[in-house]
Amino acid sequence: MTWFEEFGKRQNITDKDAVASYENDVSSRVRTLFGDCPRCSELTSVLLKLGDGDGDGKVTGSEARTFLSLLQYMEPMMLITLNDSKHTVDFYGYCGGLYVLEKVPFIASKMFPDLYTWELLDLCLADALHPLQDMLNYYLGKILNAATFYVQYTGVILDKTPSFTKYPIFSTLFQMNVPATNLEKFEFAYSLLDLILEVSDSPYGLVQSCDLHLGNYGITSDSVVKIIDLDLMFPYAFRKTLLEQKKCKSDAECWAGNNRFCLSTCETKMGTCTSTMQFQDLHVVCEGLFPVMFSDANVLEPQGYNNTYLREAIRKLSAFCTKLPVVYSVQELRRDIQTVKKKLRSIEVRSTVKLQV
Repeated sequence: MTWFEEFGKRQNITDKDAVASYENDVSSRVRTLFGDCPRCSELTSVLLKLGDGDGDGKVTGSEARTFLSLLQYMEPMMLITLNDSKHTVDFYGYCGGLYVLEKVPFIASKMFPDLYTWELLDLCLADALHPLQDMLNYYLGKILNAATFYVQYTGVILDKTPSFTKYPIFSTLFQMNVPATNLEKFEFAYSLLDLILEVSDSPYGLVQSCDLHLGNYGITSDSVVKIIDLDLMFPYAFRKTLLEQKKCKSDAECWAGNNRFCLSTCETKMGTCTSTMQFQDLHVVCEGLFPVMFSDANVLEPQGYNNTYLREAIRKLSAFCTKLPVVYSVQELRRDIQTVKKKLRSIEVRSTVKLQV
């Protein structure tokens, strides 16, 4: 159902009734999503004030219908809820079913493409020949660096050193084809882990993204990762309700949002889904995104990385993450994320050894 359809349904409610039930309707929506969290009353107060579109201190029937229709959609609701987070795009305001958000300059799926690498060689070469691939990457990188000397020289004149992926003048041309450097990959990985923790470390409880892929993340000019698509980001309380209302015959039927990410189990005797998750955001990032991001060497890497070690270390990190339990408190989540970051930092240090060939 679109916002216009939701708003149209509410047109049957009189202005008097819309105003009279406004506070209760907003409070009910908060409880539906977040349960009886200790500080949910604070969120309710923020929303009640935001519904006063013209800021005159009172909510009209039209304002109530407009704002309540907007709150039925997960993205604006979660954007408002997490608006103080540095890892979500800023919510600036709304008009009817439209809302204005911060624009981030880069999208992660374009910064970390699985392109412009030795994919054709990967199809032909066995793992034993990957050192040869790394050697080719290393020397081809030096050739390309020499070939782009004029770009670096221009940067000196401008008192800046252009980066193919970090500066808009070059990102337009190269973003779709040139992968990020290893340094940028590690920076992104650390910030992504910080994001997972911060959006759950709120007064309103843990959340889970049920549509997690690189295209849903943006990167600011300060290298801060921000989630830019919150359509399927669910508070734990709401996700629990969604799952437990589902009928099932097998685990394959027990999912919320996207059937690849938020999966639970089926209680076959009862014929209903449980709220016991098979994995959560940290698992998806560590087991799914990291191996993709670090799978190939960047031929433009100026200093050279021990890519054979890097690839194997990320594979082992991914295997480690499969053993992490699904957690239900921010304290446990923080512990696991700190453990993964520590292992990732160790991998970064060891992988920066120059190839000796």
